Amino acid sequence: MKKKGLVLLLCSVAFASILLTPTLIAKHDDQGSAIFASGKWTYVPLEKDTRVIDDYTFVLGSEEGTWTGTFTGTTYDAYIAVKDPAGVSHLYYGLIEFDSIVIDGREGSLIISFGPGEKIEGQWSGVWEIVSGTGELENLHGKGTWWGPSKNLDYEGHLHFDQRP
Repeated sequence: MKKKGLVLLLCSVAFASILLTPTLIAKHDDQGSAIFASGKWTYVPLEKDTRVIDDYTFVLGSEEGTWTGTFTGTTYDAYIAVKDPAGVSHLYYGLIEFDSIVIDGREGSLIISFGPGEKIEGQWSGVWEIVSGTGELENLHGKGTWWGPSKNLDYEGHLHFDQRP
């Protein structure tokens, strides 16, 4: 049973790593301009399930995030991370859920992926990308970067709404 869980976890991590490529290409909104996104992302850990296998520490966790700036509100975040035998922490994949948010005067909900990321000398860094939106944010896309010490991160990137015909 343990091997099956480890294989499932490793496959999930590999799949997430393939899906997330840190490229920043700003497209344009309805008026032909990109929206620059920036602000702070702080979080408080909620739950953490930790397993050690062959000197690797696997973590499946959740947290409550507070966002200011372009993204404003409270989120529920879930993630998969690993600390390697050398003590380096790697964030493989995470999802951020905004239940209700307003971007550029439009309201809806968002799912944002975050990761891959890495913690070096106490500083985390990684990428984020909008996975999906609802309501008036259904056609919002964007990606960017995040960085900083644990629980107190900065973010920036670019957003755009699909052009309408």
